[in-house]
Amino acid sequence: MAEGWATSDAKIAKVAWDYAKNVVSGKVPACNNIKLSCQQALAMKKRKDIKFDNNAAARPIRFASFLQHLKGPLAGQPIEFEPWQVFLVSQVYGWMRADGQRLRRSVYIEVPRKSGKSTLCSVLSLYHLMADNESSAEIYSAATSRDQARIVFGDAQAMVKASTQLNKHLTVHRSCISFPTKNAKFEPLSADAGSLEGRSPSFAVVDELHVHKTSEVYDVLNVASGARAQPLLFTITTAGVNREGICYQVRDYATKILEGHVDDDTFFSLVYGIDEEDDWRLPDTWQKANPNYGVSVQPDDLARLAKQAEESPSAETNFKTKRLNVWCSTNSAWLSMSAWDACNKARPPIEHFKGQPCYLGLDLASVNDFASVALLFQQNGEIYPYVYNFLPMDTIVDKSGAMGAKYREWLDKGYIVATDGSVTDLTYIKQRILDACEKYHVKQIAFDPYGAHELVSELLDQGLPMVKFPQNIMNMSDPAKEFEKAVLSQRLVHGDDPVVRWMASNAVIWTDVNDNIKVKKDSAANKIDSIVAIIMALGRMKVHAGLQPSPYETRGIRTL
Repeated sequence: MAEGWATSDAKIAKVAWDYAKNVVSGKVPACNNIKLSCQQALAMKKRKDIKFDNNAAARPIRFASFLQHLKGPLAGQPIEFEPWQVFLVSQVYGWMRADGQRLRRSVYIEVPRKSGKSTLCSVLSLYHLMADNESSAEIYSAATSRDQARIVFGDAQAMVKASTQLNKHLTVHRSCISFPTKNAKFEPLSADAGSLEGRSPSFAVVDELHVHKTSEVYDVLNVASGARAQPLLFTITTAGVNREGICYQVRDYATKILEGHVDDDTFFSLVYGIDEEDDWRLPDTWQKANPNYGVSVQPDDLARLAKQAEESPSAETNFKTKRLNVWCSTNSAWLSMSAWDACNKARPPIEHFKGQPCYLGLDLASVNDFASVALLFQQNGEIYPYVYNFLPMDTIVDKSGAMGAKYREWLDKGYIVATDGSVTDLTYIKQRILDACEKYHVKQIAFDPYGAHELVSELLDQGLPMVKFPQNIMNMSDPAKEFEKAVLSQRLVHGDDPVVRWMASNAVIWTDVNDNIKVKKDSAANKIDSIVAIIMALGRMKVHAGLQPSPYETRGIRTL
């Protein structure tokens, strides 16, 4: 807001009401949900049972001017809210009941990445700590993990330290900001709902609600605030993939209010996004979903990400959820099979790599299901996986239906190695690994320590270079992204193994709030063992040896 904190209350309110009018008139591009929020706000001005207090609406906005931006080109400058943020803050804090108490009790904001949500939440948390006139205020930022909860809290710590006005009154501790004069405190809280018991929040931020697996945190904070005169539960998130979770439930409630099916003045929402008829690939659509378009959200960055999204199903899901607030299915395929099939190029027999550096990935899975060993080589920028898939013979014989027929076909054609009996005979796998170590220069063998103890011990006794590779998101994310890049750039030459192709088509991904990804299967029947083994081997190859650039990359033929 260009006029800063010295602007009159009436002028600050005018910024908010002009934003609402411009959205309704179409001057400001917005989706239908935002138009409904603005229409309802304008309609509320005609009511006699509530009133809009310009001073109460302006107080948090004035407070923000005592704080500085921490990052980016505005770092060190006073925080001035954009018009949509002025509208948001005004609608939350400006409406008063007849008894003089604040009308709003719950806020749900769904806004894409890079919209300044952490900054906004940090400012409002500090406002409630110091200036909301709540006795012994308790302020909390809550998330699924303590690290995520500390994003809002950490920004607030840095803001206080950078403010000559605030740091005179507030004490910054490692896990708490206190306001001794008012016996008030601000703390980050993890998703351990038990740790929330006994607290009495006057203001609570629930960050990235879409990744919460249960409603415990939201429910506990909502109930715990009941002892306060005018508590506020502030939820801010991007879209997600779990339509059965608490986030979508709260979003659904917000939508019912916006559409007039539920009457609840205490609940305010801004749900940014796109409409069903919009083409997600067009800049006009991006502008509707991103209220900070052209400010902190750069059009050229969205254009780059949209181009990637057109080439990759996983990137498309990530772009839609994180940048356009589109709720997507968890069952979205990770890899484009047309891109996968484009990697079916002529490759030499594995013996071609005799004596050359090799990295192994070992995925043992369960005792009666697929186990995979992936041998990975690189040459002239190309990555060559050779995969051996093991399956107990009884499992193959007992498998019915179309997949049973496929299993037996793959066995006949040598794409599956059958082990005797009803459980995977690790002797077969051990021997295949020992053979590989004799023929190739095996640098490292990546294994998940879960369930691999017996075989790993035997291989260690043989002096083999075993490396622990737990299949968690932190280990798997970077090599999975590298794997996807290799597929899209046609640097992964897989030789058209039908078992590996089937497993590639089964792979879906889960993305955390930091854009880390983990490859998953969407059902027990859809196996991904080969892909996991390749990713593990690629992870060790990338770390230990580095990945060679393709000679074609500088010739405009293939690019990452």
